[in-house]
Amino acid sequence: MSSSPPPGSTSTGTGGETRLLTGSGVASNNGTKATPALSGDLLGDWREEVVWRTSDNTRLRIHTTRDVTDRKIFTLLHDPQYRVALAWQNTAYNQPPHPSFFIGNGMAAPAQPAIYVR
Repeated sequence: MSSSPPPGSTSTGTGGETRLLTGSGVASNNGTKATPALSGDLLGDWREEVVWRTSDNTRLRIHTTRDVTDRKIFTLLHDPQYRVALAWQNTAYNQPPHPSFFIGNGMAAPAQPAIYVR
């Protein structure tokens, strides 16, 4: 990992790339793509978190947003397609998971998930 840049996330917009996060003191799971340990909607507010292991392999760091949102929907893990995508994304294929519905401006409210507790 020492020859690789630190893990980070960038967002490409009309103004170019903007670094959103620099993972200081953390290590990725490979040297070619700087893959985090896990990424997805882990805390259940539909916005995704990223988890990296520390460089000494003793801790996990969870990075999330502090931005307030007025969009209230069910956690993405209640969506079966997203749940399956999160599993494949973090075990083999390593591509972002996508829900079965559109999230963004003008979106319709997603259907309430059918959740049964026994």
